[in-house]
Amino acid sequence: MKIYVSVHAAIICLILGNTGAFAQTADDFPPGAAHDLVSKTCTQCHNSDPIIFSGKTREGWAQTVTVMVGNGATVAPADFDKVVDYLAKSFPPK
Repeated sequence: MKIYVSVHAAIICLILGNTGAFAQTADDFPPGAAHDLVSKTCTQCHNSDPIIFSGKTREGWAQTVTVMVGNGATVAPADFDKVVDYLAKSFPPK
């Protein structure tokens, strides 16, 4: 029975986390030219944890943003490089 409850609790947490129910504030992101754009775009579907705890190269962030756009994130083509540059500068490889 404990496993059943634990699995359900984990699923509920994952669902709530992915809906933005626990989305963190824009203050979780460091200042920068695309701060507001990244904060608004990236926390529509998930909280800031996957971003602030990731460290990627510019190429890695470009791939991530491309995947997120494929999953429904709205990033205008003119903003793509701004978002990637901000992420690469703010969250480089660790």
